[in-house]
Amino acid sequence: FVYVSRMVLDFSRPPRGQSSDPAYSVVKNMLGKGGYVSQFVNFATYDHSNPRDEKRSKIILSGVSRQILSKCGVRVWWVNIPRSLPLPAVFVGVDVYHAPRKFDPKAGKRLAKESVAAVIVQIIRSHVPAQNSMVEIYCETERRLAGKEMELGSIMSRTVSNALKAFNMPTPKSCYIWRDGVGDSAIAQVASQEIPAVRAALANTGKVVGQAKAPAPVPLAYVVCQKRINTKFLTQTGDKVPCGALVTDLQGADYKTFYINGTSPPYSTPKPVRFIMAQRDPLLASVSPSQLSWALMHDYPNWTGPIKVPAPVQLAHKLAELAGNMEDCGSSLNHEKYTGKIYFL
Repeated sequence: FVYVSRMVLDFSRPPRGQSSDPAYSVVKNMLGKGGYVSQFVNFATYDHSNPRDEKRSKIILSGVSRQILSKCGVRVWWVNIPRSLPLPAVFVGVDVYHAPRKFDPKAGKRLAKESVAAVIVQIIRSHVPAQNSMVEIYCETERRLAGKEMELGSIMSRTVSNALKAFNMPTPKSCYIWRDGVGDSAIAQVASQEIPAVRAALANTGKVVGQAKAPAPVPLAYVVCQKRINTKFLTQTGDKVPCGALVTDLQGADYKTFYINGTSPPYSTPKPVRFIMAQRDPLLASVSPSQLSWALMHDYPNWTGPIKVPAPVQLAHKLAELAGNMEDCGSSLNHEKYTGKIYFL
């Protein structure tokens, strides 16, 4: 191990035939308890001590360097978000990891492991890149029983409240929530439970003791992202739609809907992501949800090009997957020590 402040670099060479070191999860769990940021460099992928191609080695190591900077909270690049968005803004990404079933010798059958919900809260204070050199991000995870992954109001409220306190942000001007993992039939139920919980967290953080008049409510938007859909689009000539294509003509029955084709693979028909506007307050009517979502698709750290969903949702997916593969489902992670760090990349 090489210790750099609170960063741990692990140069590993997994056994032949294995993609990762068997001790990876154990070491990651141990470092998570202490709040250490870690980066694993797999020498089975490429031997940098004796590189056959110096250029390829430099490309890989430069990517690792950007990964380390991103984990430490450095913003490696900046995307332009719509100027109409009131700042400072709070971006919330939510996702749930469903662990695969495992065989239980006592029960004699495969049983479902507990799921893990992850919430990412990111604060953007200014449209000027120089004033956002460091990432202001806070995250938490929570174990959920199988089949009880829908109503996450409690963890969303707690995470938003803790994030605003950690970064001394009592009065944000807007809040955008991207929620993954919700089907059409559950949108109304989930939104009715989670939106008031986040509103309460935003209102309680801005309260001042002895203040006669309550502060104005923070305008909020709640967007459901659906990746596992059967909808695909083609051009009039039969070709696949390009990366970044926006479709707004195909609307849902209950909510305003739009589709964004975030990626365009070379040898298959691209599958877009459906975005469902379950809530948008009037003060955010001038903010284009499609433009904001498309901008944040390019904001994922150390990933050149767009991804399928906005960065807060993809970060929540990454964190939930990391915690879900731990024996304790991430309960030992020290979230306070990881404030301002994207340690789970």
